[in-house]
Amino acid sequence: MQEQAKEKQMLAGEGITIQQSGKEQQDFATSIIVAVISIIAIIVSYGYYKESGNKFYESPGFMPIVIASGILICCISLFLGSIKGSSVKERGKQVIAAIPAVFKSKKFVNSLAGLVIFGIYIFVLLKVFPFWLASFILICVCYILTNATTPIKILIISVLSVAGIILLFQVAFKVPLP
Repeated sequence: MQEQAKEKQMLAGEGITIQQSGKEQQDFATSIIVAVISIIAIIVSYGYYKESGNKFYESPGFMPIVIASGILICCISLFLGSIKGSSVKERGKQVIAAIPAVFKSKKFVNSLAGLVIFGIYIFVLLKVFPFWLASFILICVCYILTNATTPIKILIISVLSVAGIILLFQVAFKVPLP
């Protein structure tokens, strides 16, 4: 709460109006970033469809295109809602002015740390260890870093989570896991 007040004061000092604790500029920035990611996902998934040589609805690119298209529609709605009562130019200025405060915020650092942890999981652990062990390690690390519970509970929760994922997807639904 104090971080938001500091960010609000800093932006107000630069002559930028803030409404609803910056919700509109956050929506504005989020809609643009996620829209770009969705468009990239659609393009890459279309490449999967072309490479597969299958009918579009049977290709490995079909579901990612459907999901990314739905997300893109949500982004457009979010974007339009974020510029009500303002302009694209004003929202852009607000977002640019807020960037230094974002980089200093604890939420940003925690989010970046989470991305690094999942990057290590995807690009290192899953290549070195079997799925069940890599997932077990990831879950344990997440619980340890957040000081969520006692070590024995962390182990129990991690084992049950991985077992549940394997039973549900690999055994019940016959989905091959990495």
